[in-house]
Amino acid sequence: MASTLQFTAISGAHNEDAVCYLLEIDEAKILLDCGSFADYSGEGLARLQRVARQVDAVLLSHPDMAHVGAYPLAFKQYGLTCQAYATQATHMMGALCLQDTVKTLMARQEFDLFNVRDVNAAFDNVTALQYSQPKALMRHGHIVVTAYAAGHTIGGTIWTISNGAETVLYATDFNHTREEHLRRSSVMEGTEGMLNRRLVRPTLLITSSYNALHDVAPRRARIDSFLDSVGAVVRRGGNVLIPVDSAARVLEIAYILNEWWPRERSRRDTHALCLLGTCSRKIRSFAQSLVGWMAPSVEGHMSDRDTKPFDLRYVSILQSMEDLHRRLRGDTRSRGRPRRAVVLAPMDTLDMGFSQELLLRWAGDKKNAVILPQRGPPGSLARSLFTRWHDRTQRGRPAGTPMHMESPVRLSRARVPLTVKKRVPLEGKELEAWRAQEQRRREQEAARDAQLQRNRDMLDDDASSGSEDEADAKVAEVAADVFSEIDLETERLLSGQSFDLLVRGRGPVRGLSTAGLSYCMFPFHEKNRRIDDYGEIYDPDTYAIKVDANDVDMMLDIEASEEESDDEAPAHPTKPIVEQRNLHISCQLSYVDLEGLVSGNSLRNIIVNLIPKRVVIVHGSANSTRALVNYCRDPAVQLTKDVFAPALGEILNVSSGINAYQVRIADALFKHIPMATVRGNSVGFLSGRIRYAQDAQVPTLDAADAEGLDNEWVPPVAVGDPRLSTLRSALEKHGITTRFDSDAALICNEIVAIRRTTSARTSSDCFRILGTPSQDFYRIRSLVNHYLVTL
Repeated sequence: MASTLQFTAISGAHNEDAVCYLLEIDEAKILLDCGSFADYSGEGLARLQRVARQVDAVLLSHPDMAHVGAYPLAFKQYGLTCQAYATQATHMMGALCLQDTVKTLMARQEFDLFNVRDVNAAFDNVTALQYSQPKALMRHGHIVVTAYAAGHTIGGTIWTISNGAETVLYATDFNHTREEHLRRSSVMEGTEGMLNRRLVRPTLLITSSYNALHDVAPRRARIDSFLDSVGAVVRRGGNVLIPVDSAARVLEIAYILNEWWPRERSRRDTHALCLLGTCSRKIRSFAQSLVGWMAPSVEGHMSDRDTKPFDLRYVSILQSMEDLHRRLRGDTRSRGRPRRAVVLAPMDTLDMGFSQELLLRWAGDKKNAVILPQRGPPGSLARSLFTRWHDRTQRGRPAGTPMHMESPVRLSRARVPLTVKKRVPLEGKELEAWRAQEQRRREQEAARDAQLQRNRDMLDDDASSGSEDEADAKVAEVAADVFSEIDLETERLLSGQSFDLLVRGRGPVRGLSTAGLSYCMFPFHEKNRRIDDYGEIYDPDTYAIKVDANDVDMMLDIEASEEESDDEAPAHPTKPIVEQRNLHISCQLSYVDLEGLVSGNSLRNIIVNLIPKRVVIVHGSANSTRALVNYCRDPAVQLTKDVFAPALGEILNVSSGINAYQVRIADALFKHIPMATVRGNSVGFLSGRIRYAQDAQVPTLDAADAEGLDNEWVPPVAVGDPRLSTLRSALEKHGITTRFDSDAALICNEIVAIRRTTSARTSSDCFRILGTPSQDFYRIRSLVNHYLVTL
């Protein structure tokens, strides 16, 4: 039957918003990423809500807000409860990214869309995969998804989705070059710049135009520029703010700075290198457990130092502004003077979190600097600062030309409007009202807990009268009748109005008949001990270490040794407020591209060499999307002209019309097929007859009867690598002199020409050997046939 393929852009088309797309392949609906920025606004969430309950699977590509930001919200409120798939690293770091975002939002405003427990519940629904691991979808077993390394973030993924007839390559954010702590993308293979053969010739390529107009300097030059900018500020005694994301690109930047920091002892005496975030300790711990997802050089480099891989020994891991203040206090190393700092602080938007708080404190000092390692989401303060930097450094250049890196600038007399949301402590009448309300709540909870515990103690059976389960059943059966009887007495007891508890008989209790009797009893009950097969059952809370809130040193030690709790502990009584400010920026501002994405020129070359049948371009500004579409449709570019740039909400039919059929090969026929090995795969040629069994849904290809077959000659089929460059290397190993002429023909021994053409019968690539019959002609033809596999 013919395979159907439809694509819908839910978010992230003709703009740089968070990405979320719906791919419909046959009857399966697959959600490609589920991103949203921290403001959780826009029409993308409304479109996601309309389709969430229809989705059969979710593929998560990167552990950042642009790719996983809306997943807990959709899981909790939109009904997106189908199975989700991600690599193990994306699974772990994506959950940390959202935990950090939730804690940051709750610390500044009333946020009730979801909480940390909802994040954990959502990511418990994610199936963790390894790279190159094929995985059949749970509800549609004929559709197989495979994750490949993207090289952009730890565990970052480009996906292939295949149903046998159609193969979709989803590669929006990837990096074709190796980074300090990451391998390069699986799109590239080997060291010669060749593309991965498993990813070439997809039916549909879905890619991003985010960097289509963004060409940058080589990676080493950008890193040197970044370190020079940090070093210049440190030498003049200023602070450096580097806004980063929570759990993705922050690892690359922290690793670069950690390797560079000990080269000069003077900076270690005057400055502190800090990673400031509510989940920073978890991020480092998780990164150390995910070294297998990093570049091999990370583990090898750390093994030479006899330390843990990705130890970040020179980076101070801090979780609050108070920790930063304590870290910057004067000590013996700084000779009693307060130290300065180079701080990696989330969020990368600069609209909230520690990065915004530090910006408000440091922006007015000319010695300080803000270094942007990425452009920031559209509409954010970071994007506004990048735009100002871009306008200052790109002045005089023609519009639409590729952007190049420039030196840092100062925004003198610049006033940036800023919305500051934060919580302030309650005071006066508000504080008194809160305390009264809290006291009533605690009294109600204490009364309820005491009442339940008292009633359970009175009705609890001893160990000799039955098992624990029987006692619990008896409590549940009798408690409903007893609660209403002793409610008043319990309330009087807890309030101090009485010291006796009047117990009315309700039938036989503990084998004694108490009908018609009442007793005034002192409110004490000795609870019988419960045991199981291993002895007495104990309460772990009895042996828990209780820490005094005033013992700050002990609390810090426990926090450093134990993992933070995911529960949101209630802080001091606060209320959210909103302030509108004009931020005066006197500090130095610079931008160095450390986003870890493929450049525009390399992206165009990769798209051409992937040889896709259809191309869908998403996730880029209107100008970059238009530029990439025009390039792909250029007649001079050897690429399919089926190039699409769908609008938001547009349903795009990208089916190829290929018919796919499933047959079962009979064992008697399969064992007689002569097989040959091509690129690690076994291939063979067979002919038979389709037979339909009565109870089988899939037909069987069986050996045909001799008299039932038309004795028609079948031309041989050559299978192999049709690249002339590879064939040239094979011929030269046998002493054949070769060269390419101006028509791209391979000339062998100056008498034989080999051209690569397209077969009119099969519409596939083939070799055409031209020359005068001679000994060299037949020898070269024999070598070519030996190079290929004839079926």
